[in-house]
Amino acid sequence: MSSMKHFQAGEIIAKENEKAKCFYVLVDGSIGVYKNNIKISQFEKAGEIIGELSLILKRTRTAEIRSLTNSTVLEISGELDEIIKTYPDISKKLIKTLAERLVKTTEEKVK
Repeated sequence: MSSMKHFQAGEIIAKENEKAKCFYVLVDGSIGVYKNNIKISQFEKAGEIIGELSLILKRTRTAEIRSLTNSTVLEISGELDEIIKTYPDISKKLIKTLAERLVKTTEEKVK
């Protein structure tokens, strides 16, 4: 259900259009999210959640996730209901993450 994964700089963590079976929590390093080979976001703070939207919506990945530096992530896999039962605190973190990203997107559109 969860395991630590280590990636080298430049290594692909998840490919665009693949079926999402997990999401990631950044432990150390820097992760980039790419759409059409253009970086659209970057994660550098430990505890940030990456790749959750595709798992929640049961869709294929909408972007590529790539390690920008040597990075460590906690990979959390499984069905969302099972993940929430196993890791109840993760649901709070997921809701907070989604709300923060919605606010950021809304603010960017207003500018």
